[in-house]
Amino acid sequence: MNGENEIYKEAVEKYYDEGATDLPASYLANNKLIINHEERNFLEELKKSLNECQRFYMSVAFINFSGLQLLLDTFKELEDKGVEGKILTSTYLNFTEPKALRRIKEFSNIDLKIFLASKEVGFHTKAYIFEQEDSYKIIIGSSNITQSALKSNIEWNVSTISKKDDTFAKEVIEEYLKLWERTDIVDEEFIKKYDALVKEINKNERQNEIQLSDYQSIKPNPMQRRAVDNLSRLRRMGEEKALVIAATGTGKTYMSAFDVIEYNAKKVLFIVHREEILQDARRAFARLVKNKDMKMGVYTGSRKDTEVDFLFATIQSMSRHLHSFSKDEFEYLIIDEAHHSSSSSYKKVLDYFTPKFLL
Repeated sequence: MNGENEIYKEAVEKYYDEGATDLPASYLANNKLIINHEERNFLEELKKSLNECQRFYMSVAFINFSGLQLLLDTFKELEDKGVEGKILTSTYLNFTEPKALRRIKEFSNIDLKIFLASKEVGFHTKAYIFEQEDSYKIIIGSSNITQSALKSNIEWNVSTISKKDDTFAKEVIEEYLKLWERTDIVDEEFIKKYDALVKEINKNERQNEIQLSDYQSIKPNPMQRRAVDNLSRLRRMGEEKALVIAATGTGKTYMSAFDVIEYNAKKVLFIVHREEILQDARRAFARLVKNKDMKMGVYTGSRKDTEVDFLFATIQSMSRHLHSFSKDEFEYLIIDEAHHSSSSSYKKVLDYFTPKFLL
């Protein structure tokens, strides 16, 4: 793939040097597919493109803070160099996080606007445009600005390079500017109102999920059933902790919820290393736990629920506030992605709590 990209790059440069006004179809056929894998991911391509451009334009449906954090250093470097850009996002599904908007507003070189989605019209673009002196590098695909989309999700993004007077480039820029004119300026007043809306939705989400689970019966798959049976057997043998190893996508989070139900745990702590995973875990448990009296909450940098039965916490926040809880506060403790547990923050948490069972 790298060899093909170099050939394509040389061909494009040669064609530009000869004064061509458009790229031939044979060159356009060599568009670059960007995916996330072990050797390279979309984040690296994005940072490289930002560092090489004279100006940038982005249009993405969602921006969350964990994804934005991965770009903060690059945005700061661009600010220092005087490279300006526009970022367009949306309120579609209310997935864009208010604190991400507030952080982007701190950069003096970035203009930020937002599309107010409605029931009739959503917003689902994922486009990244990088302007050079006489050309545009345009990436259109599936990745929003979230940590998983930039680094680990299965995503397809296609990159192409076009002269500024190429028909395709003109159409993309024209459409972007049309969208820009249709959108709203993001100021502090807007962020406060949007933040209040998101908090209200989150507050009501638990009740909505309980109501949904009343009508949907979720059964453990064979892997989950075997795991729960083995965990029960280990506990009968007197074991107080266990490690479950399974491939990505096999349902480890749901498996842990099934085991919590099997154990009949009354106080549960679920620890993750990313807030994005935390919300997914909370939703999974909410769908399975039928006892409506069981309260679920989160413990993060921006929200700290304490009077709850099931607490979903980021390791960063929990390790800093251990003494807000008694050592035996939780009878069942779950560490998500346990390969992180060798870090100092995880060791601190594991040394502090004394659960009856550790998964």
